[in-house]
Amino acid sequence: MSTLDRLWQAIGSALFGNAGDSAAQEEHARICAQGIAPVVWLLGKTGAGKTAIIAALTGDPRAVIGAGFEPCTRTAAFYDVPSEVPVLRFLDTRGLEEINYNPAQDIAWCESESHILLAVMQVDDPAQEMVVRVVREARRRHPEWPLIVAQTGLHRLYAAGARHPESYPYTGGPEDVTNPEVAHSIRQALAYQRKLFDGMRGPLPRFIPVDFTLPEDGFLPQDFGLEMLRLVLEAVGPVAFEALRRARADADNDRIRAKMRPLIYGYGGAAAGAGAIPVPLAGVGGLAGALALMLRVLAQHYGLEWTPGTFGRFTGTIGGGALFWWGLRYGFREALKFIPIVGLAAAGALNAAAAFGLTVGIGEAACIWLGYQRRGQRAPDDMVRRAFAEGLAIGLRRAKNKSVWTGDGP
Repeated sequence: MSTLDRLWQAIGSALFGNAGDSAAQEEHARICAQGIAPVVWLLGKTGAGKTAIIAALTGDPRAVIGAGFEPCTRTAAFYDVPSEVPVLRFLDTRGLEEINYNPAQDIAWCESESHILLAVMQVDDPAQEMVVRVVREARRRHPEWPLIVAQTGLHRLYAAGARHPESYPYTGGPEDVTNPEVAHSIRQALAYQRKLFDGMRGPLPRFIPVDFTLPEDGFLPQDFGLEMLRLVLEAVGPVAFEALRRARADADNDRIRAKMRPLIYGYGGAAAGAGAIPVPLAGVGGLAGALALMLRVLAQHYGLEWTPGTFGRFTGTIGGGALFWWGLRYGFREALKFIPIVGLAAAGALNAAAAFGLTVGIGEAACIWLGYQRRGQRAPDDMVRRAFAEGLAIGLRRAKNKSVWTGDGP
């Protein structure tokens, strides 16, 4: 039996198997994805706005904006995007300088889990020595880590009755402290905090002034600067944020397909982890499980359910030829794992990339197929195949970055 036959049989078994097996597979996929998703470590003083940033970026209902300077994060907490199989994880930590709190142990643990630093500072608070010290020490040990500094609470320095500028005026560069559109008090505060990072090891920090407010505060938009923060996060972590960017980029996509893109990338990460397993032929089962779970979840979001008949027509539409050659190459590389050390390493890396690309390709094709099925129509074969080919190419291109399947970081 060929690798491709084993793969489709395994997918069918997982897709149409019992619910107990499905629950176990879902948990396994989630854990695999969590193990390789880049982690953004947010650190700052109590009330700086860390949890507000997470709430704005993720929409996670657990991230509740605190009131005043009351701590709203009692212990470190992960926020996964998407929650089922994350492509990205935000790590929110207790506020530094809380009374009767020694953060040394928490800082050491958070640093061991992270890949990107996001320091958060209230722009009207000049006392940031501890935050800068923690960042400086982390950068000394990890000079390659991207560093973003979110300067929050801009409205606190507005003159009475002032509102946000009509367009976002900040660049993150020296222009911010000379721009006449920005109030003098804000320019001074921005400049003072930014000078604290002078001489730090590694790439220059990216400074992002932002302001997250509540409806009763009367400032619009309530997430001022959020889009710039997203753009900078995408720039420093292109693999992790590719799915989030694509979810917003294509206005021609239907709403469900756009929403599913981060999920597809998450299952791609889980499949990549299976492909990298140093056990001959074990990757086929793990890949099939990730694909089956993804297809089931996608169908649920479209309000549909796969049957053996629709599953067979879908795979036939993708085109057996492309999948046959992919399966042959995947199976050959799985066989390489029988070669000690060198074969295991080479085959694991290659099949991780292949699994990631294939999962993205099948996910994109499934969205086209299910979208038409939801409307009671048959998806055009060429459209499904094009979505598969484009998704496969994008997935393989992104998978060339080792951090996709190893968690080594951006």
